[in-house]
Amino acid sequence: MNTSVSTSAPRLLIVDDEPLLRRHLQALLAEFWPEAQTTLAEDGAVALALCQQQPFDVAFLDIQMPGLDGLQLLRELRRLPAPPLVVFSTAYNQHAVSAFELEAVDYLLKPLEEARLQQCITRLQQRLSQQQKPQANLLHLQQLLSQLLPPAAATEAQHDAPPAPTTESLRWIKASQRDTIHLLDVGDIDFFLAEDKYTTVDSTGQQYLIRTSIATLEQQLDPQLYWRIHRGCIVQVKSILKVERDEFGHMTLVLKNNPTELAVSRAYQHLFRQH
Repeated sequence: MNTSVSTSAPRLLIVDDEPLLRRHLQALLAEFWPEAQTTLAEDGAVALALCQQQPFDVAFLDIQMPGLDGLQLLRELRRLPAPPLVVFSTAYNQHAVSAFELEAVDYLLKPLEEARLQQCITRLQQRLSQQQKPQANLLHLQQLLSQLLPPAAATEAQHDAPPAPTTESLRWIKASQRDTIHLLDVGDIDFFLAEDKYTTVDSTGQQYLIRTSIATLEQQLDPQLYWRIHRGCIVQVKSILKVERDEFGHMTLVLKNNPTELAVSRAYQHLFRQH
């Protein structure tokens, strides 16, 4: 737990099970809201215990966490005598309707954009000083829904429903490498590989991290250029040099400019069979 010393400062709680992302948000808040006091919690259960022990003005919550997730945590926080204002910070836009229904103040998509976070801080400062009426927050959340969700989805809860195919293929990806965010041209990416809560993006041997699932990427990428070769991997077709098959029928992809070899599951081997 990391807390600053000012007792009169706004009290902020950052809840995220990824240490790097916790520290990244803490650093941004220290830059843009320097008078604020921040406390870190690694999961929903720890955060709930902290909020039961002491009041917080604002809680920044990740959504997908082990145990008590962000939406469940918000429901518990609303039972407190003086619940904090809540901002969701997540890579998943499909939870925006649920956040709206639970009266979250804002909904930030990862990777965090500094200008967007500054707007959020301004709104929080207005709410804490009682300069903003509840109707203004309702309008703000309605605007957020129109930006985050397709028009049909903004009127009903999406929760964890599979994403609908997009009409325009993904061209750019914001991905992190250590403490730096990179803007990657999708055409330079050799493959995407699911790794627990992250997806690894590999571009000519350089690895980056995103929080977008393989299933979502499959909907967003051009299916003529990117093939899913097992449940946890998508490869760019032009990056493939050759396909090798062993005596047991297992297929492995050898890439042109990348030393990583990729296994092809039996369910996707038909993509590489000659007809």
